[in-house]
Amino acid sequence: MKKLSLLLFLFLSFINVSACKCVMSNFAENYLDADVVGVIKILKVYGENAQQRTYKADIEFEKLYKGAKFTTLNVRGLIGNSSSAACEKDVKPNERYLILLKGSNKNFSISSCSPMSQLPEKPIKDESIEMEKLSNVFSYLDKNKFKFKGLQFTYYYDETMGANTRSELSKIRNFKPKQPFAIYKVKLNDSFKIKEITPMTTFGSKDKTIEAIMKKNLTIETPMFKDTSEKNEYLVLLFYNKQNIKTENKEIISDSWF
Repeated sequence: MKKLSLLLFLFLSFINVSACKCVMSNFAENYLDADVVGVIKILKVYGENAQQRTYKADIEFEKLYKGAKFTTLNVRGLIGNSSSAACEKDVKPNERYLILLKGSNKNFSISSCSPMSQLPEKPIKDESIEMEKLSNVFSYLDKNKFKFKGLQFTYYYDETMGANTRSELSKIRNFKPKQPFAIYKVKLNDSFKIKEITPMTTFGSKDKTIEAIMKKNLTIETPMFKDTSEKNEYLVLLFYNKQNIKTENKEIISDSWF
């Protein structure tokens, strides 16, 4: 069960790039596990070590959501000649990224497997709205960690999509959310379909319709490489992507934030 069209750009699921295989977590899980979260800009790249196949990148923070600022990233790869097959990363001056990284003592390293999403070099019209949405999500996650104890955030697969350009969730009419995200605790049956939903926080619009569609259409993807044999309850984070309303083939309600 894969939905790579939604997840490739975020590097926030299981990614297969040639021989490189990355074990990645859900967006919310990455935030909760991260030591630093923010929007950065690459200032310069230098210090290539050909033997270790690493280099450095000086950065500046445009926004900081979690942790403390630092000034230098260690990057896996060679400047302008990184290998995707080896999970290496190529970053360039003026590029901007949303990062959700683990590290210590201001020592942070990245590869093509790192939870980070590239942003336009210059902020676009809708970016401030998207960043405010993420800020609201991060704030909720921080304030409600106790509610998630023993549970994991995960993705879903909508089996009804097929050749459809949008899911049934994104086709809901007269949807006017009071907040741009919702979180649900879902209990699964043996086929990984949802048999029970407990809203943790909702959009505040068409909530019963959303729950009915989730039960009918969604199959939950249990986290890879983790012991999930005894678990049948997970968390699903949905975003309202207002910026996609006039864009074909993009989801308005989904587990992707962009």
